[in-house]
Amino acid sequence: MLKNIISTLFTKGFVALVNLTILIVSSKQLGSDVRGQVSLLILNIAIIQIINEIYTGYALVHFIAKFSLKKVYTRGIIWTIACTLFCAVIMLLLFTWFDIGVKEHWMHLLLLSFIIILHSFHMVIILAREQIKLYNILNLLQPTLLLIVLLINFFCFKFKNADSYIIALYISFSIVIIVSSFQVYKLLGNPHQNLPLFEPKQIIKNGFYNQLANLCHMLSNRYNFYLLGNTILVGIYSSSTSLIESIWIISGSVSPIILTHIANSKDSKNNARITFLLAKICFLLSLLCVIVLYFIPRDFFVYLLGEDFIHVKTVMLYLSPGILLISFATIISHYFAGLGKQKILLTANSFGLLATICTSHYFVSNYQLLGACYSTIISYFVASTILVVVFMKENRLRILDLLNFRNDFYLLNK
Repeated sequence: MLKNIISTLFTKGFVALVNLTILIVSSKQLGSDVRGQVSLLILNIAIIQIINEIYTGYALVHFIAKFSLKKVYTRGIIWTIACTLFCAVIMLLLFTWFDIGVKEHWMHLLLLSFIIILHSFHMVIILAREQIKLYNILNLLQPTLLLIVLLINFFCFKFKNADSYIIALYISFSIVIIVSSFQVYKLLGNPHQNLPLFEPKQIIKNGFYNQLANLCHMLSNRYNFYLLGNTILVGIYSSSTSLIESIWIISGSVSPIILTHIANSKDSKNNARITFLLAKICFLLSLLCVIVLYFIPRDFFVYLLGEDFIHVKTVMLYLSPGILLISFATIISHYFAGLGKQKILLTANSFGLLATICTSHYFVSNYQLLGACYSTIISYFVASTILVVVFMKENRLRILDLLNFRNDFYLLNK
């Protein structure tokens, strides 16, 4: 396990560096207005993806070892086509009625959603078969290709608008789908996949809770995109959010390992101890990153991103308390996901989103960017508190156990 965690952490770190470069280059070359347009497009794709992953998402990891992979995959493709088309049509209506996105990008929304969702579906299958090395390679390949195409568009063709970013998305995701398809095809031909059981209703039921929880979590912060009023503010806030959320690479590196380990292990006591230990380590490493951020001059971010992004550091620091809470809670949420207890995640994230909805209109209308930060912190505090309290209660842990590391480290070597 430790080897896989280190490998995944290294890969995620490199991916974070590539994504940071993408953010810097695109912000500098496109400006806050176009960056805001791109952010809204990506947000709307993410919403469609989350709804689609009721069937094809990471909750499926819990079932792939039990059901026929061929049947799971075939029905997943049918689900993806139908769900993507349906959601994209609903989005078009929302664009028209509520102006929540750039209407001219609707066709790209439809096509990119399908491509990105198919890629994610393949990644779920590869992770479920514990092919961590390939999983890490593909996670690294896509953003690297995205960066390369963006650089070519910006500096070779002098192509600096939203379409330049959209083209890069098409190319990068199409290539990784080709690579992952070969591996998925091999897995589908595995003779050990002739399992007798297949219960799509159970998969959809579990996935529904999991993805609704994910949607609530995402909108706890991204809901503010729709309230800020213009794409310039959205560009600043989305860039700040992307930068500070890069801290989640630490917990994000550990989470897939925890998910697959718990889904395949029956030692509940050790699972809880490992989860709690890793959550504490992720929190401390994330805290170290925030401390480093505090000492970085504001002018450094202006130099990297451009004059439009002068308030980026301030927004990042205001968001950091909530980011730290989620760094801890993410490990625990994947513990519950590995056990198939998606209702707990849904409860926590639903209350988090409710906190956002109840507070964001007041805060954003009065404090704009900082108001968005306030509502996000409140939301993350509510969701994290519920997850941690339930986890500690179920496993009979005490508050003092948060400070106890002595008896836990040997578990990482197993």
